[in-house]
Amino acid sequence: MPSDSKTYILTGSFSGIGLAILTHLLTPKHPDTPPPTIHVLDLASAPPTLPATLPTAIIHFYPNTDVTSRAGITAIFDRILAQSPQIDELINSAGICPPPTIGGFENDELFDRVLDVNLRGTWILGTEFLKHVLNKDADAAAGNPGAAGGGGVHVRAAIVNIASRAAFSPPPGMVAYATSKYAVLGLTKAWAKEYTSRGVRLNCVAPGGTRTPLVDSALTEGMIDAYAESAPMGRLAAPEEIASVVGFLLEGGAGFVSGQMVVVDGGYYL
Repeated sequence: MPSDSKTYILTGSFSGIGLAILTHLLTPKHPDTPPPTIHVLDLASAPPTLPATLPTAIIHFYPNTDVTSRAGITAIFDRILAQSPQIDELINSAGICPPPTIGGFENDELFDRVLDVNLRGTWILGTEFLKHVLNKDADAAAGNPGAAGGGGVHVRAAIVNIASRAAFSPPPGMVAYATSKYAVLGLTKAWAKEYTSRGVRLNCVAPGGTRTPLVDSALTEGMIDAYAESAPMGRLAAPEEIASVVGFLLEGGAGFVSGQMVVVDGGYYL
């Protein structure tokens, strides 16, 4: 069990999968494990209501956060680092999913907005985090084995990006969304190749259909039912299942895993 409290940055965590991840991270796993410190970023203005049994005192909320703004995210990182000089993990869960455009083209404005939030937002948060981690220890950032205590690469931090099964199997009428999530997967692979040797563990979780407020707002009930019937397990995944996978990837026991982990409709595929 970890003896030190970890510090996380989590985006898009006021609802859906992000909120499930926040709840999972706050839920005690062992009586001797200290609660984490979590910096929570979201575009919404009002933080979610969390169960009173969770240790919410160690959460720092940053509402009205635009993940597409480099200047805004840099300023938030300055605020975060003033409170938490050591940041261990970043979870990029912020994203948008517009309703399908069936039988027509998605316009340029929609395409640009989806790519901006889903891809550029992941890029901005990830690069700000990587700058912090790599600048913190110049020797380790250079891949110096001596800085890690000898014998291979020392795990110093982790990033988990949330993509989608749409990256592999695009739904009809959702070209922009599928493109953005395919790009997030590619970005994670490229970062893993660049930064694994520098002690940063990188993973991408690609959920299948998951019943969240985002899905409910983007799809009709008939679309959701049809998707569930065609899913391998005959149902949509629950946000808590995805959160459990993300939590596993962030735990020390996950090992030094790099690359991707795909979650399809409630079934876990490595």
